[in-house]
Amino acid sequence: MCPPACERVYVGKLPDRHALSQEEINSLLVTAARQGHAVVRLKGGDPFVLGRGSEEAQACASAGVPFAVVPGVTAGIAAPAYAGIPVTHRGVAPAFAVVTGHEDPTKGATQVDYGALGRFPGTLLLYMGIGRLREIAAALVDAGRPAAEPVALVEWGTTPRQRTVVGTLADIAARQAADGVTNPAMIVVGDVVALRDEIAWFEHPGRPAVAARRPLHGVSVLVPRTRHQAGELSVRLASLGAEAVEAPTIAIAPTGEAERLRDAVTAVADGAYDWVAFTSANGVEGLFAQVDALGGDARLLARTRLAVVGPATAAALAGRGLRADLVAEPHTTAGLTAALLERAGGPARALLPRADIATPALTAALRTGGWTVDEVEAYRTVPVDRLDPDVRRRLEGGDIDVVAFASSSTVRNLVALLGGPPDPSVRVASIGPVTSQTCAELGVRVDAEAAAGDIDGLVDAVIAAHRAAPAPAP
Repeated sequence: MCPPACERVYVGKLPDRHALSQEEINSLLVTAARQGHAVVRLKGGDPFVLGRGSEEAQACASAGVPFAVVPGVTAGIAAPAYAGIPVTHRGVAPAFAVVTGHEDPTKGATQVDYGALGRFPGTLLLYMGIGRLREIAAALVDAGRPAAEPVALVEWGTTPRQRTVVGTLADIAARQAADGVTNPAMIVVGDVVALRDEIAWFEHPGRPAVAARRPLHGVSVLVPRTRHQAGELSVRLASLGAEAVEAPTIAIAPTGEAERLRDAVTAVADGAYDWVAFTSANGVEGLFAQVDALGGDARLLARTRLAVVGPATAAALAGRGLRADLVAEPHTTAGLTAALLERAGGPARALLPRADIATPALTAALRTGGWTVDEVEAYRTVPVDRLDPDVRRRLEGGDIDVVAFASSSTVRNLVALLGGPPDPSVRVASIGPVTSQTCAELGVRVDAEAAAGDIDGLVDAVIAAHRAAPAPAP
């Protein structure tokens, strides 16, 4: 939702390191606002619940900077809910208490009244307490809470990286150390934790139904596509539990042959072509950019038939109010060639609006079949200058599980940006045989290839690649 031209400043905090101090954050907000900028201070959870948002509001008020507060769902409620733990439940917990586990280190004594928490008849939600978990558990037991009381640690709550570790006040510190639970994590203390085994819906290794709905939970998938196209695949992956890491490797630029493409559109309108065949959604958009430039609409294509390589391209046409006369099966350029030759039953004339780097195989095969083919550049693919540093770090650090390649150009560009193939530990999913062939030529192992050359097929291939046997050690 953030516009590309918007300046983004990272001010995140962890207990052992802060990008900026709180005073620096306060000053940044005031300074930017006084310069006339519209400023959004985006915080996790609710800004006024253990988030120091009220201190930032005080700084703005003191400086005369007008502001508004948008309430959020605090992590103490959101993270347990995603773990299948309600913070209240009839007959189990009539109330909950929100408590900081990381107090101001400059204070001489604690403000948390553990004696009161020991008597509290409900759920305890402790923020930022992982570093003091052993001391907190001991203090609660000393205050009268049962050592066998259930405790849950919800790490990276509400995100694809979420995992939940369950124990008791007596053993939760040992479980945290054994499982390596780190911040950010919520500590949930109370009998409501036991409800997780019944109503967990987001992640629970012991519940097959949950795993079946979200087979990619906790799996990081690199999506190296054009930025404006990555969204659809990322949404599908996220719905299955994956963390989709978008990494633009190519950008789509307008054609350098706009006049020639406009002339081709005019020829289509005059009935010069039997078929217009699209091999990508980008081709559809590129051609219609010239339709729009001519002041026309879909009626300019009324005198021809339309062929597409697969469902995604058909959907792009549908978005322009047109239904494809032919959808290739299989969804490849070879499938499109065979379908066109079979449907026409003899020589025909075709227009192919394609990318500047499109392979000549489709044109050559049609011409061999006696067709007259005009191939026109509908758009250009431009490599990005560099790979996002965070993406490179994650790839090189083994923090990416699967790469999903949706085209040969993304393979070539990612390999060029990396300076070689990804580490062999990274699984690879390919959208089809052409993309797989490019992978083979560049030394990239393919673990799974899509049966259908569309988004759904690529998602299925990502699942198959994730489940594939580990690659042999080099």
